[in-house]
Amino acid sequence: MKVLIVEDNKIAVIGLKRIISKHSDLEIEVAVNGKIGLELLTNTKSNLPNFILLDLNMPIMNGIELLSIIKNDDRLKCIPVIILTTSNNIDDYEKCERLGASGYFIKEVDYEKYNNNILLILDYWRSSFGRHHFNN
Repeated sequence: MKVLIVEDNKIAVIGLKRIISKHSDLEIEVAVNGKIGLELLTNTKSNLPNFILLDLNMPIMNGIELLSIIKNDDRLKCIPVIILTTSNNIDDYEKCERLGASGYFIKEVDYEKYNNNILLILDYWRSSFGRHHFNN
C-alpha cells in the first residue's frame, strides 16, 4: 500500500514516518505543500496512493484547495483523503466534509494520543484495502 503525506511541518513528517515505517507493507511519499502533492498525483501514470494524509495549513496551496481539486478530478476522486490538522475550526471541518474528506483528525499534542490516532487510521485503511480491490 502507498500513502501520500502532504505536510509542510518537518517535525510532523518525521513523526508520521516513524509511526508508519513500523508497517513494512506501507510505502510513503511526502509532499511539503498542496502544489507539490498535486504534481505528484497528476504526474503519476500508475500506482496512485491508496490514501492521503493531508494537512490543511500549508503555504502555496493549502489542504482545502488540494482536497477540492482531488475530489473534482475523475482520476483522483476515489482516493480517500484523511485530514490531519491542528485546526479545530468548525468551518474547516464542514468544508472538508462537504468536499468528501474520508476523515478529519486534529493533531494531538500528546505523542501517545497522536501515535494512537495514526495507528487507528492506518489499521482502518489497511483492513479496508484488504477487503476491497481498488483500481488505480
